[in-house]
Amino acid sequence: MLACILARHGVSTLLLEGASHPRFTIGESLIPETGLRLRIVADKYGVPEIGWIGTFHKLRKHVSSNCGVKRSFGFMYHRAGEENRPEEINQFGTLTPPAGPDSHLFRQDTDAFLAALSVKYGATFRSQTRISDITFGDDEVELRAASGETYRAKLLIDASGMRSMVSDQLGMRDEVPRFRTDTRTIYTHMMGVRSADLLLDPKGRRNLISPLGQSTMHHVFDGGWMWVIPFSNHRDATNPLTSVGLMLDRRKHPDPQGTPEQEFRRVISAYPTVARHFAEANAARPWVRSGRIQYSSPHLIAPRLIQLPHAAAFIDPLYSSGMSVLVVAVDLIAESLLKAVAENDYATERFKFMEDVVNRGFDHYDTIVSGSFDSFASYDTWNAWNRNWVMGSLLGTFGPLSLLMHYHKTKDRSYLEKTTEPSRMGVLGSHLPGVVDMARASRADMDAAIAGRITHKEASERIFARFRATDFLPPYMGFGDPRKTATATFTLIPGARHVTWYRMHGDPVYRDNCTFPLMTYARDGATFVLGEARDAWRRSFSALRDVFFAHNSDWRHIAPALAEHGELVTPVPASAPSAEEPAGLDGAEAPRSAASATGVG
Repeated sequence: MLACILARHGVSTLLLEGASHPRFTIGESLIPETGLRLRIVADKYGVPEIGWIGTFHKLRKHVSSNCGVKRSFGFMYHRAGEENRPEEINQFGTLTPPAGPDSHLFRQDTDAFLAALSVKYGATFRSQTRISDITFGDDEVELRAASGETYRAKLLIDASGMRSMVSDQLGMRDEVPRFRTDTRTIYTHMMGVRSADLLLDPKGRRNLISPLGQSTMHHVFDGGWMWVIPFSNHRDATNPLTSVGLMLDRRKHPDPQGTPEQEFRRVISAYPTVARHFAEANAARPWVRSGRIQYSSPHLIAPRLIQLPHAAAFIDPLYSSGMSVLVVAVDLIAESLLKAVAENDYATERFKFMEDVVNRGFDHYDTIVSGSFDSFASYDTWNAWNRNWVMGSLLGTFGPLSLLMHYHKTKDRSYLEKTTEPSRMGVLGSHLPGVVDMARASRADMDAAIAGRITHKEASERIFARFRATDFLPPYMGFGDPRKTATATFTLIPGARHVTWYRMHGDPVYRDNCTFPLMTYARDGATFVLGEARDAWRRSFSALRDVFFAHNSDWRHIAPALAEHGELVTPVPASAPSAEEPAGLDGAEAPRSAASATGVG
């Protein structure tokens, strides 16, 4: 993504990939905040294709039909030896058109698409390039590949993830991760996973805001949780796979037992509803099992180096917010780096704000996730605690949505530039004092329950009481009501109600963050519907024509998706540099030549 932006703006960019595309990786579920920020980044930096990944309908049409739709987050709470109780299902809706819904990314396709897109915009991409040595100089970075090739860059952007060679070489990682979350994982892709809706009788399904099979499904139990991410959950689906993962709290499940699949089956067998969900499922690829997955670094920047968030730290897949941290960082890095390239000044101070925002986001995210694992001990505490995440997700989403709608109405780029203002730059509301204070107070209640000073029931009552007393959340959403387990929907009418409430009752901070021109939103919705109808007519006309005629003039026309490339439709830049070109930069995103960065993948 970052490589696309930099190359689009004329920065000489080299992308180094240790493996090759397509490849399997996790991080497959988008959330509303991430999707909106992807669309803002696309508009802000003139790379419309990035925005396609931000909403399901454009992703399906322009990138891949192998991806799934995500209309909500679904959570089923389980007790050992018991079927799920339908009243213990929590849901939180994602956005609806024109801003949503979200997607389940089939990363083999979406990552390969972004890699190819970076080449289209002018980056050089080298796969199967293993880096064996990195040397940081005063004016450049030198990378030597195992094959003997040498690459030099003005700046290195490390996008390598957990096994970061740079982190090891420079000693950037904390010896013991600073995060309270302490989990391990088992995961794979599976065939034959039933829709979660089939686990419920008609009465249980009646209380849902959208089908559980079209959600990122979470099975929650004392000691862990599972993700179920189907790619086959819409009428145009072409991918039969489901991503399945088990996250275990190491305090309660410290040591692996048996093979990964044996441990997976042993854990789910304790929960009858979960066991039914996977009764006919089989792994479609080898299982992966890890030790502790958390790692952390106090710094993401050093002379001639920027680390992307996933190279510096990781917490847990719960709530799917890792991608949000990444997109926030990409926006901040791109804004600062384009100025650095123009001025040939790569001082670390330019990127300090990005480092602060990312670390603050990680720490808030850890508070939410670690508190969730503690709350799993009781449905009462889980039902109360998860409102902290819903609150952060709601307010974290409305901020970028407001900016995007104002930009759509006015075409005033100042709204896009506001995304990196300190008061708007965070993850799950980590930039909003009220959100952070509520989470910290709830954390204190959870700690008191864990220490035995109060019961879990008392902790949940305190958390609910605090939500009932807050003045920056609409009362009708029921944050303080234990019986309201589906907090909000975001179709046109309820969405208008949310905006109207903040206009009339929100204090200035939240009013500015949560309101936008409703007529623009409605217009964008109408444009979406008409566009879908136009595409359906075009396909129907082509099909009818082909029944009767072999000749056509399709070759004269640029496909609508490709037309958005503008001047880049032809020619396509070469995928490898000529002998005269200086080697450059990046590995999941970066620059080359007069300004260069190289990431190690």
